[in-house]
Amino acid sequence: MEIPTVGRSIAEKVHEYLQSGGIEELEILRTQIPEGVRLLMSIPGVGPKKAMVLYEELGIHDAGELRDAIADHKLALLKGFGEKTEQNILKGLEMMASSGGRSLLGAALDLAESLIGELSGLKEVARITYAGSLRRMCETIGDIDLLVAGYDSEPMMDLFVSLPLVAQVLAHGETKSSIVTSSGIQVDLRVVQPAVWGAALQYFTGSKAHNVKVREMAVRKGLKLSEYGLFEAKSGKLIVAETEEEVYERLGLPWIPATMREDRGEVAAALRGELPGVLMSEQLRGDLHTHTDLTDGLGSLEDMLATARDMNYSYYAVTDHAPDLAMHRMTDAKMLTQRKRIAALRKEEPHMTILHGSELNIGPTGDVDWGEDFLSGFDITIASIHSHFRQSKEDMTRRLVSAMENPYVNVIGHPTGRLIGKREPVDFDFDEVFTAAARTGTAMEINAHPDRLDLRDEHILWARRRGVKFAINTDAHSTINLGYMHFGVATAQRGWLTQDDVINAWPLAKLQRFLRKGR
Repeated sequence: MEIPTVGRSIAEKVHEYLQSGGIEELEILRTQIPEGVRLLMSIPGVGPKKAMVLYEELGIHDAGELRDAIADHKLALLKGFGEKTEQNILKGLEMMASSGGRSLLGAALDLAESLIGELSGLKEVARITYAGSLRRMCETIGDIDLLVAGYDSEPMMDLFVSLPLVAQVLAHGETKSSIVTSSGIQVDLRVVQPAVWGAALQYFTGSKAHNVKVREMAVRKGLKLSEYGLFEAKSGKLIVAETEEEVYERLGLPWIPATMREDRGEVAAALRGELPGVLMSEQLRGDLHTHTDLTDGLGSLEDMLATARDMNYSYYAVTDHAPDLAMHRMTDAKMLTQRKRIAALRKEEPHMTILHGSELNIGPTGDVDWGEDFLSGFDITIASIHSHFRQSKEDMTRRLVSAMENPYVNVIGHPTGRLIGKREPVDFDFDEVFTAAARTGTAMEINAHPDRLDLRDEHILWARRRGVKFAINTDAHSTINLGYMHFGVATAQRGWLTQDDVINAWPLAKLQRFLRKGR
């Protein structure tokens, strides 16, 4: 109940769930909604009302039946279902199919850390971590790979397959066991000897393409690389295996961060001595995109600032929504009152500089909420697209470029507007937008929320080549969200960003010069 907005009713339900694995009131409500309707609601673009109409009018129970109905143009017969609705639902079906049952990074990481916590208590466990796509911090995860170093695997495997969250045991062996959790995620646990920890971690972390590159290097040197170590090919003599650093070093490479092991040129860059020193979490000095309960946030201004202070930030920006997003009921007077309150709090805050800003709305033609006179009073502004997501590529490109040409727009927030697996990104000419961002001195955001991770890694690589600067922000709407920053840092690493590329890794004076945008 100490969490903002959690009262007695919610707390009691959380307690009931933790004690019994269910919530009686929820189960009663579920009996009132047909199973087919609930299944349809999981499809992006199908809300509760549409799901009920599809179920009652056409007898559709699942995605397959819905796809068939669209193919037969049956949806056009329903009230409120036009051709555009049909196309949007079809896109939602395609989006759901393309996810292939993959989990969001945040959910997978939470599960992995929970499992590691359960297993770490065993005395037989010498070392334990996650590997695979999760260690590379990919935006979605298929299976979770856990790697353990230890001598006696039996207690580890027995505990692993008997945990309460296990829904199905796929395999239960001495060196590998596999389960499916109650949330539907498969987890593989592998146990290796401590002496080969580094070789195994390298083997089970890299993408397939990265590992092929590294193994080819080994072959050219008369060596053989496997999860058991780096060996001389002819004699079979073990050379190194205990640490990843030793494995890479023996191949003539520096250690390559896990987030970069995607075969995007990292091996060649390492051989040339040009592998960038990617940004680390401790290099970030602040968060430049956050919200309070003045608009749609859950935390008060004071609570958000207290959490940021505990994170040892040098500066922190409060950027509540602007008035054009009418649902948040922002007014000039409310924003000016907040500005006055922040000015007072600055005098009480000796260690962290508080910046006052706003998340502006980029209108259909690229306009933003306020005129220059009002905007000039902010320390920073984030401008984001919150509506008209289906404009043409040309119109969307002009819209973003126009916003960036505003001398008071500092950062483009969550640039593609995507919600992973739920909403498609907007369509624009990336090259033109990135070129304009570099020209106008407008940073592109890497939104660290695991539902967004926007910009994504490939786009970051592209924008970096165009000379774009970036801001890694949490877009926090609660104190808990402020902890999402590490997802944004990992995404930045996947895009090869260094401290120099990220404006909120700069000292305050340098940041403020950038925010003036040549004015």
